[in-house]
Amino acid sequence: VAGGIAYYSRNRIEVSFASVGNTDSTTEDAVSRKVVFANGAETPFREGRKLVNEKKLDEALTAFQQAAKLSPDTAVIHYWIGMTYFYKREAEKAIAQFMKALELEPENYRASTMIGRSLLSDRSKIDQAADYFMKALSINPEYIDARFELARIFAFKGDMKRSMAEFAIIFRTESKYAMYHYELGKILESRKAVDQAKKEYQRALM
Repeated sequence: VAGGIAYYSRNRIEVSFASVGNTDSTTEDAVSRKVVFANGAETPFREGRKLVNEKKLDEALTAFQQAAKLSPDTAVIHYWIGMTYFYKREAEKAIAQFMKALELEPENYRASTMIGRSLLSDRSKIDQAADYFMKALSINPEYIDARFELARIFAFKGDMKRSMAEFAIIFRTESKYAMYHYELGKILESRKAVDQAKKEYQRALM
């Protein structure tokens, strides 16, 4: 469990917490290159991860906060406090924790991506969100999650040329990933490109 998906149309932007296991890694090592825990913080941290997987978010938050007290300079702990707030739909608190993770680990492209996703809970902050997705891609151009969200922002803003360019990059590396074809189908359908949308839905079923 690690990533939510931001769904938005021209009339609304909302964060969906469905399919959270599909968009990010479930291992803490993928979030932080060097995970260094101090003062026994690893034990409550791992308990927090277990509780998140069990969707016991308040208990998970308590465990992560205990870990943060013991090891305040460990970026991955703040990342997972942020993730827990994100799942609880508390965007401002989530952003504060992702910012802390990014402060401790400036190359943490996942934290940057999650700041962007959290900002998408407020449609007035869509440009700020795009900046964080681009920041993530400047660190890791192969990070599909950030590129996916950026493609959908371009579509939302009516810039289909740039949106399709981002999807083209995605499909070069993730051509068999059904979710991306399905999402592109939704975008095309919303723009009345029904035949193209059908092709993407068919690719999603392959």
